[in-house]
Amino acid sequence: MLKQKILLFFLLVSQILTAQNIKKCNTTFLVNKEIELNKEYLENREKIIKENKLWIDQNNNNKASSMIIPIVVHVIYRTNHANIGSGTNISDARILDAIRILNEDYSKTNPEFPNPPRNTFLSYSGNPNLEFCLATIDPDGNPTNGITRTASTKTNFDPNNEANDMKRDNTGGKDGWDPSEYLNIWICDLAVSASGGMTLGYAYLPGLPSWQDWKDGLVVDFQWFGTIQGASGDSRTATHEIGHYLGLNHTFCESQSGGCCDNDNNNVDDTPATDGVYWGSVNNTTNNNTCNDLSYGFNSDLLDMDENYMSYSQNTWMFSNSQVNVMNATLFGYRSSLINSNVTSNCSGIISLNNLQNNQIKIYPNPTKGRIFIQNLIKTTNNSIIIKNILGKTILTCESRESLVSLDISQLENGVYFIEIYNNNGNRIEKVILDK
Repeated sequence: MLKQKILLFFLLVSQILTAQNIKKCNTTFLVNKEIELNKEYLENREKIIKENKLWIDQNNNNKASSMIIPIVVHVIYRTNHANIGSGTNISDARILDAIRILNEDYSKTNPEFPNPPRNTFLSYSGNPNLEFCLATIDPDGNPTNGITRTASTKTNFDPNNEANDMKRDNTGGKDGWDPSEYLNIWICDLAVSASGGMTLGYAYLPGLPSWQDWKDGLVVDFQWFGTIQGASGDSRTATHEIGHYLGLNHTFCESQSGGCCDNDNNNVDDTPATDGVYWGSVNNTTNNNTCNDLSYGFNSDLLDMDENYMSYSQNTWMFSNSQVNVMNATLFGYRSSLINSNVTSNCSGIISLNNLQNNQIKIYPNPTKGRIFIQNLIKTTNNSIIIKNILGKTILTCESRESLVSLDISQLENGVYFIEIYNNNGNRIEKVILDK
């Protein structure tokens, strides 16, 4: 019966998403395709779902301590974008910014909390307690900053017919590192598919057979990784795709025929049933209720959980408690080698190679009464400047191509702040005291 349910879920592939001219996530299509070609994948999915349920039943009241996942980011760039920070060859700063957002989202320290735009599902929101850190050693035992860069003659990659080409040296991409030890993230230009619609990213659900595990990891379009230096969106594409990588389905109904459904066949029982996809923003006036949840085992009829990271809303900010349970079960089960990996990693959020610590940049006065000057920046490139409070929350961001930047933080409360500067040459972080 369970196998029939899984088949039903995967074989009902959504075709309605292209109406928005943006497919957003290609996971369901690719998982479906893989199952059609390789039945062992379906058998593995069935097994993992059963094992996860057993783990959840036994550990539901035990909150996992913080777990570190070593990652490697493979940047696949066009040959005419040889300069780091140019076009598809995104900068280290963009990568660090994207990882920062991942770590906020997966530790429930994202800026939407503790007071999200609406509090409808505040009590449902869970904390995965995960930390994603760049690997500091490669599969051959050599030191690395956790980022590889590969020039490709391919202009872009079709997410349907070339969905895994960026993952192989011989198809214009870069071979991934051992997927049992590293989370591979490929950054490239994903083409608009012939069927219409732009794909922002995708990842396979857990269970790829051993001879197909080179496909494991996530792919994100270069425009949607990070939020600085011309990036698009809020960088939650990677958050969404890692949810798939750790075993989560979309929250919305993916049936071709429409109608309500509840994607709970993977042990998630607290995301309400939905009918179709909501593309809009979410705030305290959003009140979509497309299905009667009393018909799906809920004690009351709930609004749609449009703020969930696994939805397609414009702004999302939470995983549910049951989704957290599934991700933890996956990490203690099928993907346990990741959290037990011997790979050393850098969780500082700073790439030490090519840093800016010893150059002539001056940040003054310090302490300050509110006005800060940053002098001797590089005029020929974008300088990304981020100010964070002592809790790591981003307070202000800006970019400049000027050698001298003036910032006013007089509206902030007295205390300690951190100024982070990123450009193509590296990065710098300095503590500043505000004393008005």
